[in-house]
Amino acid sequence: MKKLVCAVITLAVLSSQAFAADTANIKIKINATGNDNTYYLCMPNLGCLSLLAAQRGKVFPSLNPVEMNTMFVTNIHNMRVYNQGLPKSCDVTVKPNQTITIYGSLSTQTTNVHVQNLRCVVS
Repeated sequence: MKKLVCAVITLAVLSSQAFAADTANIKIKINATGNDNTYYLCMPNLGCLSLLAAQRGKVFPSLNPVEMNTMFVTNIHNMRVYNQGLPKSCDVTVKPNQTITIYGSLSTQTTNVHVQNLRCVVS
């Protein structure tokens, strides 16, 4: 029984590693103050990505190509969503086996939360 469980776990790990190579990846390098999970970067057809998890090194995989045409910053404490304008460097499609790194600094003014100096690099 132990051998069967070990074989299933090994197979699952190896298949997930092979599958993970065919994903588009999102890295977020946005400087945000605080150590709580208040702010998220949200993209259509992808969901909302925790800025705190990104600061701790989380890379977000996507099984589908990522269309970077709209982005929002969300504050989960007050449920407000702020539209984020995109520079040309972020208006791209990230294909499988590519990684987009999103850079900037989070500005948390009371009336408008947004990413200052937003730029993206696809590699």
